Amino acid sequence: MENIIKLTLSNGMNVEIDTTKATGHTLMQARKSSQNGESVIVYVMAEISTFNGEKIPAPEILNFKIKDILVLEKVFNEAFTGE
Repeated sequence: MENIIKLTLSNGMNVEIDTTKATGHTLMQARKSSQNGESVIVYVMAEISTFNGEKIPAPEILNFKIKDILVLEKVFNEAFTGE
């Protein structure tokens, strides 16, 4: 698995995902933080990623275009589950 995954979203935002920062604690905190059926994956991504070099809170990421959310979820699944 690649430690740093880089991609560009449809809005031109550059994303760097540091897979080494993802732990069981990160997942449990994301599950706790994501309420009302919001994506746990987005909350994990908020913790382990930078967007144009900056951290962005999960509620703000959820305002991205659906296309970009789906790309982030796909990259996450490929990185951590091989799907």
